[in-house]
Amino acid sequence: MSVEEASEVVGQASPTDAAPTPPDGTTPTDGTSADSATADGTPADGASADPTAADEATATAKEAHDAAVRLPGRPIRRSHPYYVGFVGGLGLILAYYLAQALVSITNVLVLIVIALFLAVGLNPFVERLESRGLKRRWAVLTVAGTCLLLFAGFVTAIAQPLAEQTSGLIASLPHHLQQLSHNSTVQRIDAKYNVVGRLQSLLSQADTAKMIAGGILGFGEFLISSVFKAFTVLVMTIYFLGSLPSIKQSTYQLVPASRRARVGALADGVLARVGGYVSGAVTVAALAGLAAYLMLAVLGIPYMLPLALLITLTDFVPLVGATIGALITTVIVLFDSPAKAVVTAIFFVIYQQFENFVVYPRVMARSVDVPPMIAVIAALIGASLLGVVGALLAIPLSAGVLYIVREVLLPRQDRS
Repeated sequence: MSVEEASEVVGQASPTDAAPTPPDGTTPTDGTSADSATADGTPADGASADPTAADEATATAKEAHDAAVRLPGRPIRRSHPYYVGFVGGLGLILAYYLAQALVSITNVLVLIVIALFLAVGLNPFVERLESRGLKRRWAVLTVAGTCLLLFAGFVTAIAQPLAEQTSGLIASLPHHLQQLSHNSTVQRIDAKYNVVGRLQSLLSQADTAKMIAGGILGFGEFLISSVFKAFTVLVMTIYFLGSLPSIKQSTYQLVPASRRARVGALADGVLARVGGYVSGAVTVAALAGLAAYLMLAVLGIPYMLPLALLITLTDFVPLVGATIGALITTVIVLFDSPAKAVVTAIFFVIYQQFENFVVYPRVMARSVDVPPMIAVIAALIGASLLGVVGALLAIPLSAGVLYIVREVLLPRQDRS
């Protein structure tokens, strides 16, 4: 109730309370004014209103003022320069720290990708055991146990001869170098360029000894870190191999139900090609190592086991791996006999042609159908990004991309 309403209520006088006014308009004889007081003595003017009504009016005005104060202001426009600059600066800072975090965990991501590729490569063997009625966990244990037993047997079989032959190779290097120095061609080169004297002065310096000691310590650190990384990859490979169906199912659920079947079929095709490449690369490298071992055994090279293992490892590297392994092996055989080195070089040239045009196409034809030019470009890009690991992963990834292009993009272009 406002003050005006209270004044009107109080100012109204009932007929029984007001004093009668004479017809001539004179003042009542009792001296009480009808406009100044009511019958019960309460003031009737607006200035003497009820205190309760006045408090209510004050409270109402205060509430109206508070409501006006609490009203939100005008929103900031997103096109305002200050808004754009502030949000853009926050985005740059966040992107920088995310990039730093990604760079710091690159090694871990590489190990995860390697383990995933190995799991995908071993998955066909697990699926074959499953098709014969074996449960997946037992199939995974069988495949993983077989791989561990083969690796342990391989290490046990070659550990002692590898150590003996490697130490013998290192110990015989000075003798071979001395024999090589008696060669007439080498003597002419040494007389002209003083190669032997420079090597002796280099080896006699203290900095060279420190460099060699540092290299030995670095090799020890590299060996320890490599063992740890190998164990990590082994554990993650077994985990991925066991949970690969659930990982695929969880990933497919992120796709809308209307496209889930198509995406699942494409993903299975990509995984089949990646797995086929891994198993095919192992087969090709094993054949190259076996052929090198047989050739070195026929020639009677005393270091045939470590050299054959070197050929096997380098054959995994696309494009240049086999060539690098062949060059290193030929140089080492050269210390034993120049004639044998020539035979070794001829053998590797012939075998690489045989591998490129016969072995590799037959092994990889059903799994990886990548044109040679795309394989070369992918390997170069992968090597520039992640080194040897990138070169190893580039070809199967390019095979998966080509499969998606052939199954999705080209049919869509043909229909348009």
